[in-house]
Amino acid sequence: MIHKVCESITYQDVYLLAWFGWAIQDEKQSISIVASSGAARQYVNDLKISWGDNELGNGPTGKSIRLGLVQINNILSQNMAFSPWKAKAEKFGIGSSVSLPVKIEGKVAGALTVYAKEVNAFGSDEVELFEELAANLGYGIASRRTALAYEAELFSREKQARILEKSMEDALMAISSTLEYRDPYTAGHQKNVADLAVIIGRELGLDESRIHGLYLAAVVHDIGKIQLPTEILVKPTKLSPQEFRLIQTHPEVGYNILSKIDFPWPLAEIIRQHHEYLDGSGYPRGLKADEILLESKILTVADIVESMSSDRPYRPALGLETSIAQINSMRGTKLDESVVDACIAVLKRDEFIPKLLGF
Repeated sequence: MIHKVCESITYQDVYLLAWFGWAIQDEKQSISIVASSGAARQYVNDLKISWGDNELGNGPTGKSIRLGLVQINNILSQNMAFSPWKAKAEKFGIGSSVSLPVKIEGKVAGALTVYAKEVNAFGSDEVELFEELAANLGYGIASRRTALAYEAELFSREKQARILEKSMEDALMAISSTLEYRDPYTAGHQKNVADLAVIIGRELGLDESRIHGLYLAAVVHDIGKIQLPTEILVKPTKLSPQEFRLIQTHPEVGYNILSKIDFPWPLAEIIRQHHEYLDGSGYPRGLKADEILLESKILTVADIVESMSSDRPYRPALGLETSIAQINSMRGTKLDESVVDACIAVLKRDEFIPKLLGF
């Protein structure tokens, strides 16, 4: 931006040189030239200049910064304070100059200096124009700094949010592992369901953020079973009515555990609904059709397929064909048609491999 301002001043060669320098808060009170343009721009090479009250700081630019006032030098050759740079200026054919303080938030931050070949080149009209330009430059620099600071703040917040999100995800994985240690009969089940759910989600065209949320919900969808007695979890025979009623509490328990954590996705609700059916015959709340989240509908289908097509220590896998037949029989009544169709499509392309223990 600063360089563009210098270029615009010298664009038509009316002025030999324009440059901008920052006032450095160092021991020498030096000026750092950060942008220059014009036919005489080599004049600023190795230019020694200060804004302090010393020999190198009593030229137009130094005084402009130090005093915060416009310095007009219409006949450089007659200005004794310009002596340190007079010979160099004559070499580049410089006859006059104007230096203008550039203020940011009311404080002088640097100066814009413009040079002309002719003497007396800076009358009141020219000075007024350059004063307005210097004021606009200061405003522009301040706005840019504010924008950069805002962007940096946003980046910092996003970074912290990603770190927090990653920590929460790691905690979910740890909880999932803990549950599977208690229930070796379903070891890996949640991960397998999550993998299939993601494949189905992509088949349905869900965006990657939504798919990530689906994966996280699926990988801990049975978290509510953590409160159930181990003997019920590992029981190889049919559950009693009382035991089954206990099993049916796990979606609500899972919801209660995760609803207290603020995730970017409705993980708790997805988990609470993953045993609901379109016709209202599911549990725990008997939701119907559009009352059920799409992610939960996907999770329900993936759960059925993975459970039936994978080996369990108490029985061998029933096979993918049996799983496909099962979800087909429930299609449109208990299970979402589009989800079932997407699942069957990916299964027929062999995109999901059931967990076989080698019975």
